[in-house]
Amino acid sequence: MGWYILIMTQDTARETTTSATLGDAFREYMNSLKPDQQHAQETYVRRCVEHFGEQTQIASLTGSRIELFAEAQIRASDPNAPDRVNALKQYFQFIRKRGYATENFGIHIRVRRPTGGRTAGSHQVRVEESPVEMTRDGLDARSQKLEELQARRPDVLRSIATAREDKDFRENAPLQAAREELAMIDGQIKQIEAELRRSVVVERTSNDLSAMGSQVTVTRLDNGKSETFTLSGGREANAKERKISVESPVGKELLGRRAGDEVEVVVPNGTIHYRIDKIVQS
Repeated sequence: MGWYILIMTQDTARETTTSATLGDAFREYMNSLKPDQQHAQETYVRRCVEHFGEQTQIASLTGSRIELFAEAQIRASDPNAPDRVNALKQYFQFIRKRGYATENFGIHIRVRRPTGGRTAGSHQVRVEESPVEMTRDGLDARSQKLEELQARRPDVLRSIATAREDKDFRENAPLQAAREELAMIDGQIKQIEAELRRSVVVERTSNDLSAMGSQVTVTRLDNGKSETFTLSGGREANAKERKISVESPVGKELLGRRAGDEVEVVVPNGTIHYRIDKIVQS
């Protein structure tokens, strides 16, 4: 979660990393390509941007979210999978080079491996999926999002049926728009279902120790600045809501602590010292 450390330690980069959206980066990226490159990549990149939302701030993305998107959307059976992977890798590399992200999310874009297969001895090989740790609130929020998407789907199907009544499919913009919306909804449903199948709710084990879901108020000892963070799983991290992943450098150090503890967080520019002032359990 390098982007979060960047926000705290490099004021000059704060505005860029927190305000750039996927839609802005998409348009800028397309303008940087030659016409033949635009034709080859636009569809694949646009679908990814629409999946997350054009107004989604790049700073809110995590490698876990990108990986889940690729897992749900890119299949080995798709003959266009290599082209799609290549287009998305170049897009996220562009985002990194422009300074909109502090990591290259393209490393998480890959063709999903089959979950089963046969070895030379004809034995089934099963790939175990790693668990997804979530707070109870995070799990409830994802479940609610899934219900909302499932409720929208019938309306989109009706829109497709209505648009099909226009027999001229070549210039049927409503039909195309409805189909794209359905594809986006189905993609998000698959992604959330994959998360929920692997979800593990992390319960706190001590009243005074910080854990996932805890609100931790700290003071930076070098400047006296006070901040409050909510410790969360990687898929719940959100810069606007001050939710930081327990996988990030700051989150790792604040996890399992008590009020009064002092911690050190190593960042590219040095070391930040924090004092934990208060812990509020979820």
